[in-house]
Amino acid sequence: MISAKKNNFIVEFRPSTIRAARISSETAPTVIEDLVEIDLTRESDPASAIRDFAGAKSNAYMHASCSVFPEGRVVRQLLLDAQRGKEAEFVMDFLKKTVGVDPDSFAAYCLSAETGADVDLGQHNKKNLLICGATNDEIVAVQNQLVDHAIYPSRLEFGTVGTIGTIKDAVGSDEGRSPVLFLEIDVESTNAVIVGPKGVEMARRIDFGAKDIALALKEEMNLKDEAAAEKILSSRDFDLGSIAAKLMRKLLRELQSSIGFFEVQTGSSVSELYCLKDGKTLPWLETSICDLLNLSPLALDLHKWLESKEISFGSEEVLERVDVTWFSILSLVLELGSGEADS
Repeated sequence: MISAKKNNFIVEFRPSTIRAARISSETAPTVIEDLVEIDLTRESDPASAIRDFAGAKSNAYMHASCSVFPEGRVVRQLLLDAQRGKEAEFVMDFLKKTVGVDPDSFAAYCLSAETGADVDLGQHNKKNLLICGATNDEIVAVQNQLVDHAIYPSRLEFGTVGTIGTIKDAVGSDEGRSPVLFLEIDVESTNAVIVGPKGVEMARRIDFGAKDIALALKEEMNLKDEAAAEKILSSRDFDLGSIAAKLMRKLLRELQSSIGFFEVQTGSSVSELYCLKDGKTLPWLETSICDLLNLSPLALDLHKWLESKEISFGSEEVLERVDVTWFSILSLVLELGSGEADS
């Protein structure tokens, strides 16, 4: 059964963490009344923790809009180059040959890279697209995991897309503003996205993730296993900046190549970084990448920006717990961009 309480909830669901917030309204203006963060690696009964937070009965579910992150999700930029009437065929071919997925078992969505709005390929006269999606099996698996944790998903959105939207909104439309490099480091891979005043200007997947960093650290420090390395990587107390270049050699090489190509093609310089590893920022990781790529951390007065988006907080204690890593869950209540695709 669904909880009978008339509260509104939003959820960010990652492999190791659940974040949930109770809000006064499903759309802005809204008040974030309370929130909870559950570490799935430590919490033995996440469903009970969710029910306690929602005030739901022992057999009920928290009804929520959910931001999710399937490991194999695709968020890729595509320059559409097809004859009239052949656009869908071009996209399917891209998914099959470049992305390496079977379009028949894959839920794909085409968005405008400029506005983020849904695109009708037959009516779209701009070449720059953002292809998003995941396999049907992964989507079903995420839904089942949410239900197992006492969350009934009324709406599913890819958190990566929501995060891109919030970054674009924060960057604004001033063409004098330098683009931001958004890095999303997952277990097996990294999503690298350049977001600027014109929208998404590059989005690619790099086959290098947290698992590769952990393996490099294990070898560098002669640790017992990768689990010990991951424990060190996830700690905010360790500064690994002195060996960061060794730990992330392939990632840095790929990023330098992508940024260099982008800057030569556009004449714009990437200047800021927004970097997440499993939804969190790690000071040593962000600082090291900034130093090695000559970037600065994303400069944003978060609370001032949220105020401009008509998001407020029920208490000072709730406000102090929210930082820029909450972008994806907050995107669930924001109206970002014009909401219309260029045609």
